[in-house]
Amino acid sequence: MISTTKKKGLNNPAVAAALNSEEGKKAIGSTTENASVAVKAAAGIATDVIPFMIKTALVLGIGWYAFGLFKNRFIKLGINPNYPAANVSDGQAAARASALYEAMYGLGADFEAVKNAISGLNYNGWVKVYNSFGNRKGINILGDEMNLVEWLQDQFNEEDLQELRFLVNGVF
Repeated sequence: MISTTKKKGLNNPAVAAALNSEEGKKAIGSTTENASVAVKAAAGIATDVIPFMIKTALVLGIGWYAFGLFKNRFIKLGINPNYPAANVSDGQAAARASALYEAMYGLGADFEAVKNAISGLNYNGWVKVYNSFGNRKGINILGDEMNLVEWLQDQFNEEDLQELRFLVNGVF
């Protein structure tokens, strides 16, 4: 019976003799030692690099979050003692701030409602309304929160802003 399968192995007698010699065994041994050293070195690098990458990503993420908090913070205006006292109470200022937000939130802004809300305010009254307004989120989900002046600049053109500035003596 004739076998059609080939035997696996080294079919060259010269190579087989070289591998069985003393120098062949040393070459095979040094190759396996070098390979095992290379595998251990690669594993060592991987165990050093991966924790470093995780720590770096964590530090960068915390830094990015802290920067966002710092960037979007609200800085209150101070009452100026050299000007007359505010002509609105804290409650009235909060009500006007809410009226301003409702007039500007959504598609299109109600210019007349904004005009009515800020008319008659003196400087310190404007400061109270501004501080009560704070930072508020717009209709854009990805947009930043804006203060009252940013909202006004976002919603109205320059001609409308000039009219609003005239009502509060150019405060903003």
